[in-house]
Amino acid sequence: MATLKDVAKLAGVSNGTVSNVLNGNNNVKLETVNKVESAIKQLGYRPDVKARSLKTKTTMSVSVIMPNINDKHLSGIYQGIEKVLSDKGYTVSLHFTMDAKANEERQIIKALQQRADGIILMSCMKSYKRIIEKIDSSESEVVFIEREPEDFEVNFVGSDNYQLISNYIEKSVKNNIKKIALLTGPHEYSSEKQCIEAYSDTLKNLGIDRSQNYIQEAHLNKEGAFKATVRLLQLGEIPELIITSSSQLMEGVVKALSFFEKEYMQMPKVATLSEESWVNHTYQNVELIPTKPILIGKKAAALLVENMHSPKLFEKRRIFVKNEIKMLEENETTEGFYGLKNNTKLLRAIMLKSSSSYATVSLLADFRQKTGIHLEIDFYEYNELYEKIIEDRSVGYYDIIQYDIPWLQEFAVDGQIDCIDHYIAKYPETINELIPGILSLYSKYESHFYGMPYMYGVQILYYRKDLFEDPKIKRMFYEIYGVELKVPENWVEYNAVAKFFTKVYNPESPVEYGTTLGGSYSSGAICEFLPRQWGFEGSSFGLGDKVVLTSKENIRALKNYCESFQYAPKDAVDAWWDEQVECFAAGKAAMMILFNSQATDIMDPSKSKIVGKIGYEFIPGGKPLIGGWSLGINKNSVKKEEAFKFIAWASDSHLAIPYTILGGTTPCVNLYHSSELSQLYPWLNKALKSFEKSQKRIMPKAQSGAVISERKYEEILGEAIHNAIKYKVEPEDALSIAQKKLQFLIENS
Repeated sequence: MATLKDVAKLAGVSNGTVSNVLNGNNNVKLETVNKVESAIKQLGYRPDVKARSLKTKTTMSVSVIMPNINDKHLSGIYQGIEKVLSDKGYTVSLHFTMDAKANEERQIIKALQQRADGIILMSCMKSYKRIIEKIDSSESEVVFIEREPEDFEVNFVGSDNYQLISNYIEKSVKNNIKKIALLTGPHEYSSEKQCIEAYSDTLKNLGIDRSQNYIQEAHLNKEGAFKATVRLLQLGEIPELIITSSSQLMEGVVKALSFFEKEYMQMPKVATLSEESWVNHTYQNVELIPTKPILIGKKAAALLVENMHSPKLFEKRRIFVKNEIKMLEENETTEGFYGLKNNTKLLRAIMLKSSSSYATVSLLADFRQKTGIHLEIDFYEYNELYEKIIEDRSVGYYDIIQYDIPWLQEFAVDGQIDCIDHYIAKYPETINELIPGILSLYSKYESHFYGMPYMYGVQILYYRKDLFEDPKIKRMFYEIYGVELKVPENWVEYNAVAKFFTKVYNPESPVEYGTTLGGSYSSGAICEFLPRQWGFEGSSFGLGDKVVLTSKENIRALKNYCESFQYAPKDAVDAWWDEQVECFAAGKAAMMILFNSQATDIMDPSKSKIVGKIGYEFIPGGKPLIGGWSLGINKNSVKKEEAFKFIAWASDSHLAIPYTILGGTTPCVNLYHSSELSQLYPWLNKALKSFEKSQKRIMPKAQSGAVISERKYEEILGEAIHNAIKYKVEPEDALSIAQKKLQFLIENS
């Protein structure tokens, strides 16, 4: 069997150099890396992981010790842990204790004997002294989850059960529910103590005196909960609400309730702390008090990694993960808003041909069920949609109009879409769940609202994380540029990295192109140019609405954009966003800048070869273009009340997650805080933060005071950009022509 010395001898290098290559150190020349890799391949050498760990004092392994993962909350925690640790290169082993102290101690000893770098532990011990002493005497670091040791300073991450239970009880009492019982696991666990303290404190503060029999303790399984519920129901005074501290306990409660006759007693409502989920619970009359287990797991893993990297100087931390509770108020119902079930009216809508629109169509049965209203939709491609809406201006065939947000000013002034201020005032709940600030950005003109946000999009940089982190590729980049390879933060860096990853310029590149691009006339070209314009501190309009396209900043930006096409597929000058996604998903390009609303297919294993290899970041220059669409009501419609119910339904938070899964992108904030969906689309939080950095393209008014069509601005500037990227004219000349046309438009409209 080949040894490290054999590899060193064949490659003509020292043993230390081979070790540096194996460990991915960046201080080895690329030529040397290739020699070592060739020798390894010839000899069939396999590094001894255990031997390497003895020398490096790390095994890159973490043991996760939990009672079980039958409880969905616990499986969610493990999912979060595994995601973070595997991304960091750690091997994760999962061990179960079934809440048996002997099993737990055995698993801890096993982890320490195997020299695990870290342990994440949900303990069932009454006394933690023995455990902590064992771990402290080892080189392993530990993070406790959900059950916190008392009287010891340890790393801990868990749910804020006190806050969750207290808030839920307060809102239940507000809804006139006062007979409330609590069912928890063993009271010695800190997670269960929090529930009991919240229950007692909150009822006391609300002036409600409840019997201690209303607090039931059970083993943390269905069987224990079943027995505790039977005891509770035999007390004589049946509770109106039973709150449980886990979904396993809830299942036992529901089973026990099924044995009692509904004809002779009012069935209590059941609520449970459980994982946050977009799927409605399969049990009737059960409400979730949503926890964030995936986030707990992620935070626990991140805390452990931080501790392992700095074991001697690390200060132990306690982290409680909070969540918001939303319940319907006593008199608040969705029927009160929709309330048109006997209505058989027909609405007509004109919409963009897109995955978002088709997602809405797939969910229309929900709208019909709520309102009894039927909807017919005509779909058009982007360039045709604007013209069709204009044609309908005097006809009024459509009740609902989907408009690109740059068209808002024109449509509002010309009377294409109607002001909806009075509907928002009448139904304020329809805007409560929107991303803060998005309503104004997508539908406000001169202090009035003309639509509801429908399809949210902001530009994000997607990149091949596996390539950017590959030691050999990083060394290759360093030898060419003399700096470390990193995600580009400005547009000059972007082109440098894109060139490096383009095979024509670097035959050693593992991908064919450095970037995808979509320069199609006119929308694609202008959407890709504007972030560069802003990134180079350029602008289309200066003081007094003077057109300043020929500024040196704008010329630099356009030249930079033109250069980028040297590092993209040849057909990129006429490509649209679908072609970009197809190229990136096929593993042909290292980077892609695209609206988040268009990128979902890169995470579809049936369409993408790079699932699990994708990184995401703010775009270079940090000034993304805000994109997206709104739904407005045709001013000539005679069914405006019904039309508003549709546009409010289409942007409602209850549709946010299913709509996104089907291909849409919601303006509702709940999606971007969903732990479940962030596993599917991990850039969601980045998309929400990008909203704060984004900019909107705005046209000045004409000198006469008339509103200038933003569409005309797009066509003029888009044509100039498109001609430049096709090398029909020089960038300076293209911008000069566009400047003259725009100035004429402002002065003569």
